[in-house]
Amino acid sequence: MTSVNSGPASTSSPNFQSLFAPEIFVQTISVAITPVATATITVAEQSFGLNGVSFATAATGIKPGDVILAISPPSTTAGVGISQWRVDTATVDKFYISFVNPTGGSLTMPSGQYLITVARFNQSTSVTPGTLSSLPAAIQ
Repeated sequence: MTSVNSGPASTSSPNFQSLFAPEIFVQTISVAITPVATATITVAEQSFGLNGVSFATAATGIKPGDVILAISPPSTTAGVGISQWRVDTATVDKFYISFVNPTGGSLTMPSGQYLITVARFNQSTSVTPGTLSSLPAAIQ
């Protein structure tokens, strides 16, 4: 009996994002940030953006319900770093960065253009932004 070759033994997919992914987009924005000093042996949260306490040169476009995936500073200062970040759940164009300083003196992260990678989900305009209920219940 003659064997029939039905094709390759394996397949590959160059696109691993589901057709039903909830993301509208993932975008990296550049924001001019001027952090204030972080006191010794502490983690301090500072707010940024058009509606933040510290200064940003322009609106960032960040909305409640967005998710910050990464923050890249223009350079580093020995002894101080970024420990976490979050988006304000009620105020458009306001986000927070926490700086950690485990040293014996006050230190300041450098000012300049910070690259911020943001994911915007379909539910970013939800009535309960920033909560688990603002995320999709299931991906169909």
